[in-house]
Amino acid sequence: MGKLDKLEMLLPMEEVEYEAQQQIYAALDHDFVKKMAVMPDAHTGYTMIIGGVALCDNVISPEYVGYDLSCGVACVITNLKAHKFNKNKLVKIYNKIVERIPVGFNCHEEAQDYVEFGGAGCQFNHMVAKPKQKLNNQRVNDRVRMQLGTLGGGNHYISIGVNRDGFISIDLHSGSRNVGHQIATFYMALSKLVDTDLPAGFFHLNNVYGQAYLKDLKYAEQYALDNRKHMMGVILNILGLDMVDYVDDMINENHNHAVVMDEGMVLHRKGATPADKGQKGLIPINMKDGTYITVGLGNDKYLSSASHGAGRKMGRKKAKENLSMEKFEKHMKGIVCNASKDTLDESPDAYKNGDTVIGYQDGIVVDVIDHIKPLINVKG
Repeated sequence: MGKLDKLEMLLPMEEVEYEAQQQIYAALDHDFVKKMAVMPDAHTGYTMIIGGVALCDNVISPEYVGYDLSCGVACVITNLKAHKFNKNKLVKIYNKIVERIPVGFNCHEEAQDYVEFGGAGCQFNHMVAKPKQKLNNQRVNDRVRMQLGTLGGGNHYISIGVNRDGFISIDLHSGSRNVGHQIATFYMALSKLVDTDLPAGFFHLNNVYGQAYLKDLKYAEQYALDNRKHMMGVILNILGLDMVDYVDDMINENHNHAVVMDEGMVLHRKGATPADKGQKGLIPINMKDGTYITVGLGNDKYLSSASHGAGRKMGRKKAKENLSMEKFEKHMKGIVCNASKDTLDESPDAYKNGDTVIGYQDGIVVDVIDHIKPLINVKG
């Protein structure tokens, strides 16, 4: 089998930037990568493309998962009719969200209760030279308690909008915060020192290093989910609702993870979401165009996966240097948000065309079943 026989693309290769193409070919060079699928939001990442899915034979990779472990999107459709929410009411809701949910680098002032991190990888700390790369349980737990229920920055967001049936809908994008970053940093450093028959960035699944990474990854996955649930509960409370009434219907999908399959095969998704048959999913496009709700079709050809968004077409620095503030404000007219120089790198013009990205996968890996049009957008 030639290496290109292992590859399935949901978009033409010529639409992928050159550096990302090189990352795709580099992944295919590994014999243990048995299959790879590229999502239509693909762009350059760290080692592995964002928007990439790789099936590896008894090998697990922190670099194929990335830094924001189990980052994902959650969504709740409420029973509130959107036509009852005028501009003044939306502004008040926006202000209450910003007041109660820390964004960017901000944290809660008081520690939250949470399950302590035990750090399966801490036993290997002596192998890592740089102090900042070591896995420190106390340092992790300090951040875990202060960051539970916080949004973060970058492309993380809270959005309140209206679905096709006219109901107020909430969707939010956040991850495992600093705990995920600390775990990722440690294992990426460790991977350069052990399993020397594998390239840097990879562990054998069934040895002590691979199993330790898998255990700590699962902690981050649970924390990321609980973080999203915590924020969702706060937002529902602001709207006069109770999370208890919606928790069972909340859609949750994370897009940076590794799943152990049959016979030791490991499915890595980096900036890609599960699209198993019948599974509800979320594809956010940008601050203006909102989020599509989908249902997976279980297409094995593309490793039962879909995009995690529209995908960036320019980096943050380039966006701030080149995009028009006037056009950004025009895009966001009618949406309560912070459309400023601070968030210009999140302008819709920094992202790929949503219709194109959805068109490459609707009816192939997912069916689109709903759309949320933003009324409020909160950025870190």
